[in-house]
Amino acid sequence: MKAMLAAAAALMIAASPVTAQTNAPAPLSFADQQKNSEVLDTDFIGAPVNTKDGQPIGRIANLVFDRDGSIELAVIGTGGFLGIGEKNVAVPFDAMKSEMVNNQQVFVVDATKDQLMAAPAFKILNAKALDARMKDWRAKAQQSWADIKSRTAKMYDEAKQRVEEAKQPKQ
Repeated sequence: MKAMLAAAAALMIAASPVTAQTNAPAPLSFADQQKNSEVLDTDFIGAPVNTKDGQPIGRIANLVFDRDGSIELAVIGTGGFLGIGEKNVAVPFDAMKSEMVNNQQVFVVDATKDQLMAAPAFKILNAKALDARMKDWRAKAQQSWADIKSRTAKMYDEAKQRVEEAKQPKQ
């Protein structure tokens, strides 16, 4: 009897909605507020950037994310006036430190103004390259989902077999 109950429980777990063999997306859920552990892009974009000596060098113009969603690079708009003649320079995000200066968040990069001005301009991919990259990411996500569904279906079949075996009279 214990074996039968254990097998039935395993079957119910394996038959949970996770094992559904459909391509339907998960239901959309909505967040009602920001969590303490979350930050907004507006916490970064436009924030002033100073050199290690405290000299203003520019503002964060953009952020570059890796495939896992972590910020990889900070793109700093340097030089120019009101965005005209500005050059974008990318630095590793973890090389920047955040400080409060006059009640304002300022990012500090361990470089001199001359080093940043001499750095190569950061180039972004064109729309065609972005489209190709997004297709690649989607394909990898779909493959990952297919792998999960396959493993779950296998677990379901194994649990179902254990239930059937538990139903068989012992000899």
